[in-house]
Amino acid sequence: MSHLTINFKSKSLNMPVMLDVLMPQGHGGYKTLYLLHGAGGDHACWTLKTRIADYVEGKNIAVVMPSGNNRFYVNNVNGKDYFSFIADELIDNCETWFNISRNPDDRYIAGMSMGGYGAFYAALKRPKQYNTAFSYSGLLNLIERYDNPQGIDMYPVFGTREELIDNNFDLYSLFNKKATDDSKIVDNPTKFIIACGLQDPRLHMSKDFYKEAKEAGLNVSMYEQDGEHEWDYWDKCIEQTIKCIAGRIQNGSNKS
Repeated sequence: MSHLTINFKSKSLNMPVMLDVLMPQGHGGYKTLYLLHGAGGDHACWTLKTRIADYVEGKNIAVVMPSGNNRFYVNNVNGKDYFSFIADELIDNCETWFNISRNPDDRYIAGMSMGGYGAFYAALKRPKQYNTAFSYSGLLNLIERYDNPQGIDMYPVFGTREELIDNNFDLYSLFNKKATDDSKIVDNPTKFIIACGLQDPRLHMSKDFYKEAKEAGLNVSMYEQDGEHEWDYWDKCIEQTIKCIAGRIQNGSNKS
């Protein structure tokens, strides 16, 4: 397993971007997990604060960890195009630079807190781009966070509260459109997996999202266990995610 740190000029963002990459050393065609950090984090926090390098050792899974700069992984109303970077440029570059699979069924996206929102936003915006999206303690109710920003300036990212709603930044707006016959609201083959600690103050966001997404027809699962909004819990989450992906590799079927 190679641990790479890459600094390159992003065309989407028109600025340098940092990546941490965990890359197996084998025959290639690897399944790839795009792993997003939370507010205040950067490309290095997953490798510094969890044992992810140990968990992927020998698993033939590549992990790509970009810096998101507290911009929620969306195309900002008054800023840069982070969604275009995450959902288009980053994937195109990685599939060019590295010998990883180009099959969407071999592509996964995950994140904690703000990164959980980013992972689900990407998977909802691009229904056939990822096999599975994982949210750990995700910030899944964006309007609630906008009304209580907790030190993050939301205006450069989303504009006004009305613009946030009109531009479908709220996750619910991406699937909450009823079909005329009240059948499935959305046609999205991606699997959505929610994990949140029982002591996390944002647990209600995960529970509410799970209920609404299930009713909308999304393939969604939720797991709750002891844990707070902190790295010890997210370390457990990423360990389980790697086991989930690795189990699918070994058995030829999805275990999520």
